[in-house]
Amino acid sequence: MTEVILRRNRKIFLVVLLLISTFASGCESRELTSESYKFGKEVGSNWRDLANEFEVFSAWIEDETGEQAVVPDVEKESACRALWIAIGWPKFGLKNMADNRTDFVDGCLTTIGS
Repeated sequence: MTEVILRRNRKIFLVVLLLISTFASGCESRELTSESYKFGKEVGSNWRDLANEFEVFSAWIEDETGEQAVVPDVEKESACRALWIAIGWPKFGLKNMADNRTDFVDGCLTTIGS
């Protein structure tokens, strides 16, 4: 009787472990398999770096001239969608366009948002 309970508990434990590992690696597997997701992350990272450099430049202008250069506030998802049209779509074309667009925008948002 106890042997049956132990086998059943092992099976339950293995199923739970498998589910946890599947959910934990969801983003990683997408990053490994989707070129458009990786490219979106790269573009988002470049956007974030450029925004940081502009803030430094703005502070320098303010110190030198007393005027403030303001970075326009842009809704991040709209910016990533616009970047898809300008950069992503020409690179990936029409093949799997809906999937590529979604992956690109999701990848972009992961880095712009951080």
